Amino acid sequence: VHTSESNLYHEGFHIFQYKANSTGFAYKGDSQWYVEASAQWYMCQNQPQEINAFVEAGAMGANPHLSLWHSFSNQAEGDPIDWLYQVRQYGMHTYLYYLTNVAKVSPDLITNGFYLGTDLSPQEYHYRQIGADRLRKYFADWAAHNTGGLDYLTPEQIARAELEVKNVADPNNLHPYVRSYDNPKQVKCWIYPSEAFKPRGWAYNVIRVQNCGSGTYRFKLKGDLVGSEGAVSHFEGRIVVISETQKLYAKINMVDAISGQGVVRVTNNFSELFLVVASVPEHFSGTQTYGYQVKIEIDSLTYQ
Repeated sequence: VHTSESNLYHEGFHIFQYKANSTGFAYKGDSQWYVEASAQWYMCQNQPQEINAFVEAGAMGANPHLSLWHSFSNQAEGDPIDWLYQVRQYGMHTYLYYLTNVAKVSPDLITNGFYLGTDLSPQEYHYRQIGADRLRKYFADWAAHNTGGLDYLTPEQIARAELEVKNVADPNNLHPYVRSYDNPKQVKCWIYPSEAFKPRGWAYNVIRVQNCGSGTYRFKLKGDLVGSEGAVSHFEGRIVVISETQKLYAKINMVDAISGQGVVRVTNNFSELFLVVASVPEHFSGTQTYGYQVKIEIDSLTYQ
């Protein structure tokens, strides 16, 4: 019998869910994730400083190309059946926590949908209630802060999440970066994600460039018009720079739903730079992927 306080909060929230009248929030398919994620969210709302409150958080950045609604019963063909993929529907409470505790979305929006008699999925319900532009921004910001080291959690929680990945995860199924470069000189021409790791709906890719010298870094993003099954694409982009003395977050300024540009000035040598490409279409089911290309150009690169 699980009698820990954390489990009591989680399982207690399931009792609240049992008589839900919203067919869109059913424990199946593309809505199954939310039943577990919201129960975990309720647990961490009551234990926000508990070291194990976000023990699954490391799985979020391990395979960011997976849809936020990825769960036990809606995998794409070929998806591995292991901890990193199976625990995601629990670890998505990090996203719900970010919405309520960082973006300051009302906690009522996490819970009310179960009893509204709606046939909308939880992800589409949030999109309608929070608003398309706001939710896309929040999702991309969450992706950026995952990339920046989960810095919306406590240092102890971050260390615990990293330890869980080290102890439990199959290293063959760790895919945090769709492309990774040892230094900026390796970055040439347009960059495309590999077919296997293109972002799905409400998912993201990360491109990493290590050992960045001082200079001006310019980014261009061009997305495909539609996804692999015809849904209309929509992208957001974020830039993350990390060094010993600096952590910087910046936006890709989107000129339309699929194209944008951004620029950052890196002033410290040996920084890591990350480009986060978030796929946030007005489509809330399935495993179709959304292609894009990016270009990174560097002006006046120097190492001191």
